[in-house]
Amino acid sequence: MHFNWTTIRYIYGNLLLLLSFFMAVATGVAVFYHFRCGETDWLAFLITTLITMTVGAVSILTARRHKTTLNSREGFLVVALAWVLFSLFGMLPYLLVGTCQTVADAFIETMAGFTTTGCTVLNNIEAQPHGILFWRCLTQWLGGLGIVVFSLSMLPMLGIGLTTMYKAEVSGLGVEKLRPKISATARRLWMLYLLFSLLCCGSYWLCGMTVFDAVCHTLSTMASGGFSTHSASIGYFQSPAIEYVCALFMILTTCNYSLYYMAGVGRFRHFWRNEEFRVYIFIILGATCLFMLLEGISRWDQCVLINPEQEAALGDGTLLTSFRTMLFHTASIISSSGFQAQYYDYQLWGPVFWVPTLMLMVMGGCTCSTAGGLKVIRFMVLGKNARNEFMQQIDPHTFTAVRINGHIISNDLVHRVMALLLAYIMLLVFSVFVLQLMGLSFDTAIGTAISAFGNTGPALGSTGPAFNWSGIPEIGKWYLSVCMLIGRLEIFTVMVLFLPMFWKK
Repeated sequence: MHFNWTTIRYIYGNLLLLLSFFMAVATGVAVFYHFRCGETDWLAFLITTLITMTVGAVSILTARRHKTTLNSREGFLVVALAWVLFSLFGMLPYLLVGTCQTVADAFIETMAGFTTTGCTVLNNIEAQPHGILFWRCLTQWLGGLGIVVFSLSMLPMLGIGLTTMYKAEVSGLGVEKLRPKISATARRLWMLYLLFSLLCCGSYWLCGMTVFDAVCHTLSTMASGGFSTHSASIGYFQSPAIEYVCALFMILTTCNYSLYYMAGVGRFRHFWRNEEFRVYIFIILGATCLFMLLEGISRWDQCVLINPEQEAALGDGTLLTSFRTMLFHTASIISSSGFQAQYYDYQLWGPVFWVPTLMLMVMGGCTCSTAGGLKVIRFMVLGKNARNEFMQQIDPHTFTAVRINGHIISNDLVHRVMALLLAYIMLLVFSVFVLQLMGLSFDTAIGTAISAFGNTGPALGSTGPAFNWSGIPEIGKWYLSVCMLIGRLEIFTVMVLFLPMFWKK
């Protein structure tokens, strides 16, 4: 197929100019801490900013005669490859500063940022300069609602193929436009995103974080990312108040943003009338209670503590600590944030915690949010469709349709959800097999694969919450980077690029 490469180059040029602007912000932070602490990473950020800006400007200048239309294939190509482009330029500071020694490490660290996966290959986070720490978290904030959506909101001149690009970028069962124009919808999503970021930052600061820590953790929290300025993550602060604030905003940012817009224009009833929101809150409460029950079972066996190491990992045993720990764990996993609280190592809690934790990773949060996973609404569709199948087995003459929020879901959409689930299972099985070929144990392989596709971060085994992904072979890091991209943009958005028919006329 003949692609309109001139228009694609023009779009990428504008995206790189936007990226260079945020790199300039990181450069400013690095310069500030150069004068305050003597750190020298500002030069690496300045060089990266100039390189990105130059490439973006050249791309635009050489594409002046671009067309004003994009077909659906070109739209998917622009979105999918944009994240690779961001990661290639975004990894330059890690290499120039010396934070990462190999290209594979720098690329997966950057891809984990932009896809909000939150896994890391860094073993010395506290030793990194402030500019690097800020850039890590900023990449996640940009990837939260998507830098492509940001582009649609800030650059009306990219009014080409916007609907296709928006659908490819915003994950979920469907695309709900808040305004008639896609660019207006994107702007309102980002206005809400910025408002929540300001509230979150202020809350962190009031609870005792420094300004720098509050800003960085806000960028990660709002994106459901999980990057922190400390190796111990949120647990470093040992503050129940900070844990509650983090859990609250992890839940808020993984609800459907269109509901907040409706509430802002006075339509508060949309919240509880929305089935996905009700089910999502029920899952969070139910999972928290389940984990608290499992903690009680793991802590005591016939009134005798079965594992002293588990006691240290679970806390002091009080009901309030148990509730806070399990609520934080549930919010962190289902939102795909991957933050770690004071008592965070669920691997030490016992294997009984692993299956429900992995299930939450697979599920994720609500549609039109920053969460990863397959989204709650898809499991609702699958569950209702399964119920209908059982009813038809009892009475073959009974016809029941799948309804969400009172609206009938077409059979084509139900079949699409089923196809997505099948593709997910096939990719997951294949990925586990590939990772095992690279030497990873089964629990590490399956946990890492689910974490990568769900954009979560912590997994199982040697990539569990107490470890990082530095021990994965280099080829595995490249493969997992692709898995993160597939999880961030949905399976079909990326996998369609590997079909021969996609490239034919």
